[in-house]
Amino acid sequence: MRTSLLCGLAIAVVPWAAHAQDIDTSTASLSRPVQEVGRKKDATFVAMPIPLANPAIGNGLGVAALAIYKPAGSARPWTSGVGGLYTDTKSWAVAAFQKAYLGGDKYRVTAGVGTGVFNVDFYGIGSAAGSKGRSISLEQKSIGGLAEVLLRVEDHVHVGLRYRYIDMDTTVDTLGILPPELQLPPIELESKVSQLGLAGEFDSRDSEYNPRQGLYANAQWLYASDALGSDFEYGRLTGAINGYHELDEKSVLAWRGSICRSGSNAPFYDLCNYGQNNDLRGYSSGQYRDHAMFAVQAEYRRNIYKRFGAVGFAGVGEVAPEFGKLNTKDLLPAAGVGLRYEASRKYRVNLSIDYAVGDGTSALYFYIGEAF
Repeated sequence: MRTSLLCGLAIAVVPWAAHAQDIDTSTASLSRPVQEVGRKKDATFVAMPIPLANPAIGNGLGVAALAIYKPAGSARPWTSGVGGLYTDTKSWAVAAFQKAYLGGDKYRVTAGVGTGVFNVDFYGIGSAAGSKGRSISLEQKSIGGLAEVLLRVEDHVHVGLRYRYIDMDTTVDTLGILPPELQLPPIELESKVSQLGLAGEFDSRDSEYNPRQGLYANAQWLYASDALGSDFEYGRLTGAINGYHELDEKSVLAWRGSICRSGSNAPFYDLCNYGQNNDLRGYSSGQYRDHAMFAVQAEYRRNIYKRFGAVGFAGVGEVAPEFGKLNTKDLLPAAGVGLRYEASRKYRVNLSIDYAVGDGTSALYFYIGEAF
């Protein structure tokens, strides 16, 4: 739906819970964030109050809770999550998601719903518009959801269908005449996007939450159509590949490459937003947006002492009107460091804090899990 509904959820719940417009609590003490429950201790609960210091939505507090468990007969652990946030820009969001593995991992099912209000800055479309740093204020009221069902077709490979829905109501906060690059078509201010399409995964990781080796690749091609109740007709392609390499018993090298291509009729809020999905950390999601995007990054992960660890990361990417117009002149670099605390040894789930610097921007991130 890690600037709309699930931009906040990607920040507040887990970075791998989809996308800033996809999905993405308790006040339990951080000194005891994990509880093992059940007769066989087969469930782990991770609850965390999360300070927010994000250039896209302001400063505030989020709360997130995950339940990780293995129902009888499941080949992999399931995850249920809820989250919410509120910031000093009067932005707020609540959401819930579920990921399940059925039939011995023959089927993978993901679903999520959420709603929220985000008061954000709009910089225009394109790399040049983002670099100017001139923006207007928007209030975005959003309701959204997604559902995905994948079928295993061979070892490590699942394919299937994904549905995605966004209902967006945008108000422009300005009293003057807007420059052309900041003007929005009236049809995009109150509109709906309804998309259906193909999805697939390749997954050879040794752990879903904190892998030490293996590959994970995913891709989605969705089409928004009037027949589905959408106000726009366009295609949207997203894809990413993550690699994990164990260097020694305490160190892992991880890397990620991702792409996005949103069709020419896509509304401004469903373009490729640089900085969403932690691609890359250090940028305000939405400052750089366009119809095409790529990002690559690498991260060194190191256990320091018992449950504590640290990471260092760097990457680069770019936005452009189309893939053929990507070039080396407009590259956007980012780098940063982070701390980790292993909240669940059973499922290797970390509580994470990252500080990242981009081209004239910086951001602090608190979340459950890894960035990718």
